[in-house]
Amino acid sequence: MKRTFLLVCTITASSILAQSWNTTGNAGTNSSNNFIGTTDNQDLAFKTNNTERMKISSMGNVAIGGPVMDPNIAFKTYGRAQFHTNANADGFQVLGTLANVNSGVDLIWGVYDKYQPNDVGLLTLSAPLFSGDWAKPLFSVRANGKVLIGTTWDNQALSNCNDCNEYRLFVKDGIKAEKIKVENPSTNGWADYVFKKDYKLRSLEEVEKHISEKGHLPNIPSAREVEKDGINLGEMDAKLLEKIEELTLYSIEQNKQLKSQSEEIKELRKQIQQFISTKK
Repeated sequence: MKRTFLLVCTITASSILAQSWNTTGNAGTNSSNNFIGTTDNQDLAFKTNNTERMKISSMGNVAIGGPVMDPNIAFKTYGRAQFHTNANADGFQVLGTLANVNSGVDLIWGVYDKYQPNDVGLLTLSAPLFSGDWAKPLFSVRANGKVLIGTTWDNQALSNCNDCNEYRLFVKDGIKAEKIKVENPSTNGWADYVFKKDYKLRSLEEVEKHISEKGHLPNIPSAREVEKDGINLGEMDAKLLEKIEELTLYSIEQNKQLKSQSEEIKELRKQIQQFISTKK
């Protein structure tokens, strides 16, 4: 009877201890090594109101509000998240979201490198970032770095564009600014070559013939070309300056001719006066 009673007490005590959680870790260990968690290859789940709220996987990945799915993501939260840090602290902040896309949108801002003070406000993306209605975004940043404002061009439309790879910013409905500076990549792209002695200036007869046949000035795109491809402001300004400088050369040449003709007229008048005076 005593043995039976002792066995029951032992089993009961073991059962009670098995149902409790030793918050100092394994019993009998050094107090400096106390911990809360598991000692086997199992996840650690946290519940409130009998509902799992957070889980730490056996590999150390943390998920809040949902399951740990990607072992490459150290921290994941389902729903909204807000982060506050000391504004004067070194390092950087990272915010990742995932919403029906193949990869997350990674935002990095703050001080990226304390040795590079200009790296403030850094933004990197691994998937498109949209603002506004999903079907008609007001503003979007593509993973390839292209920025779209007021347009719904998708990646296919951008790929079908002949020269879109040369540009980063796409805006619909116009841009209004106090100042715009267009960099000229080389001095040869500007129109001062017109004033060089080896420049082949067309005669006015050649210009007239070109206008009659083509319907526009030489080296100037036609209305159809502009409607199809638009214009490059830097290149077009250079072309317009080319025409202005050509007109200047025509004017200089005509001025020389007028002066020469004026001198000839004066000489003819002088000769006529002399002829008339000899007849009197």
